[in-house]
Amino acid sequence: MEKRPHVAVVTGAASNIGMAVARRFLIDLPVIGMDVLFEDPRKAVLVAENASHKFVGLSADVSNPESIRCAFSQARSHGLITSVIHCAAITAPPVRIIDMPYTDWERLIHINLTGTFVILKECSSYLIESKGSAVVLTSRAGKVGYAGLVPYAEGTKAHYAASKAGVISLVKSAALELAQYGVRVNAIAPGSIEGAMIPRDRWALLAEKIPLSRLGTPEEVANAANFLCSGDASYITGHTLDVNGGTLMD
Repeated sequence: MEKRPHVAVVTGAASNIGMAVARRFLIDLPVIGMDVLFEDPRKAVLVAENASHKFVGLSADVSNPESIRCAFSQARSHGLITSVIHCAAITAPPVRIIDMPYTDWERLIHINLTGTFVILKECSSYLIESKGSAVVLTSRAGKVGYAGLVPYAEGTKAHYAASKAGVISLVKSAALELAQYGVRVNAIAPGSIEGAMIPRDRWALLAEKIPLSRLGTPEEVANAANFLCSGDASYITGHTLDVNGGTLMD
């Protein structure tokens, strides 16, 4: 029987932090990327540029459980799934709770929190098989109740912050349930990271408020994800690792 290689699965792999995570893991093993943007095959080509291992981009939507179930089944055909890194998420403009449409609240919670539940539910059996590891991206906002380094006058982005706080709790639940199988589940809470979620014209102003005097890079978040999935983190589970340049120390 042909021996399949180990593979990593990265959601949100078509852009920003997810792309950086996929590229970091491609140094060591094949990666299966899941992203709605992979409907365009050219997006997968960009991720795989100069990669040391094979990259496969699957069009998958975290808001659709059947889509994710099928994508994991396809991923397993490429090898034993040893790492799952969930980066797919959305944000929204700041708005006060009193002004927030119910539909805006429901959309953020559905994609960011329920989407994380879908990923953890569907990947669990594969990680039990491999005794692997999952890493979920949450946010500094999930710990402090507002997005950004200070609350916006226009509102705290309560829908985004609450969705990410729920992710932190969900990671702890999953870590406790899967520990008996040798599976570890952790989270990363990035602070201000260079990329599409923060307009470039705000980077310098934000940097002045960060103890390390700069924004983080997607590659630094990717390195943290690689560490948490590695044997160097073999006794770490249920933990949320801050990657924020010192803006929150808890």
